[in-house]
Amino acid sequence: MTATVSSASDTQWRDQFRRWLGEVFDEPASVRGAAVLRIVLGPCVIWHLRPFLADALDGITYHDRFQQPWWAWYPNAPEGLYVALLWIGVAAAVLMTVGWWSRIATGSAFAVVAYNLFLSQTHFHHNRAFLVILLAGVALCDNGRALSLDALRRPPPDDRALVWPIWLLRFEAAAVYFASGFSKLIDPDWVGGRVLHDRSVRYQNEVRDAIGDTLADPVLEVVTTRAFHWVLSPAAVATELFIAFGLWFRRTRLVAVWVAVAFHVGIEVTSHVQVFSVIGIGALALWAVPSTRDRTLVTPSRWVGWLDWMARFDITVAPGASWCMVDRDGTVLEGQQARQFVRTRLPATFLISRFWRYP
Repeated sequence: MTATVSSASDTQWRDQFRRWLGEVFDEPASVRGAAVLRIVLGPCVIWHLRPFLADALDGITYHDRFQQPWWAWYPNAPEGLYVALLWIGVAAAVLMTVGWWSRIATGSAFAVVAYNLFLSQTHFHHNRAFLVILLAGVALCDNGRALSLDALRRPPPDDRALVWPIWLLRFEAAAVYFASGFSKLIDPDWVGGRVLHDRSVRYQNEVRDAIGDTLADPVLEVVTTRAFHWVLSPAAVATELFIAFGLWFRRTRLVAVWVAVAFHVGIEVTSHVQVFSVIGIGALALWAVPSTRDRTLVTPSRWVGWLDWMARFDITVAPGASWCMVDRDGTVLEGQQARQFVRTRLPATFLISRFWRYP
């Protein structure tokens, strides 16, 4: 009897796995998440290339500085061609942002950023490698089917395409949080608070210069104590691991996204990690369920349609009507409950939705 139950369970698991593979590789779904990420990555590419272009305008390229090639066979572009490639990358980033020739522009931006990254080991930073990976994944996806000038000039039948590149990027994004959190978890100096304590002591003068002695004294009195980091460091490790796993499950996904945004903002404020925080927040759009208009909404307000970038709702604007929403499972919400739920599903308002209440 036990063997029969176990066999039935294994068969059910295999069937579910086959259905999942079919959804990933064979069935088209909404690519709006990739389109949102494409828009975010465009300015990030420009910001990433900015220092290289600034040096080039001053007549300085990688030829004029110490470099350590990754591979002996890797081609070194002449100075004029190298500068031209940087400008091509900027132009491609602009086209990415507005969605003109979206896929070609994204692929071109990826090629320029990747080529520049691998010119020298001195160019390498983890945030730059993450940028290259995200560009590659978005370029593989038909990201111009939504939120683009391409979709306006040649409207596609819908915003669906194969979404296996989105799944690849999900695994990559989760791996970044897991690798960072796990490496700190097994490092006694990190999880024990020594690393963050040393950092806070080392840079306390910069904090004092930034906010002044009056504010700095009470802040530094707390953050430079050893006991503070006994609590902060394990909490930071737990945060990264929670994000890595929480994003995979629908029940914890919204909380994990909220925590991830707060995490990236905190990193940017304290560490200034180039474009990592922005692209990390942008990559959260990949976790939106790849379906559209599967909730119906009646609302008197037009602002929902303007902010519904992920097309979560099939919206009917009826001036004077009360709010009414029908969820995917048939649950009906009305009035304040409907308004509150809608705000938790809009990219521009979900962060403050927990604190935004109607009287």
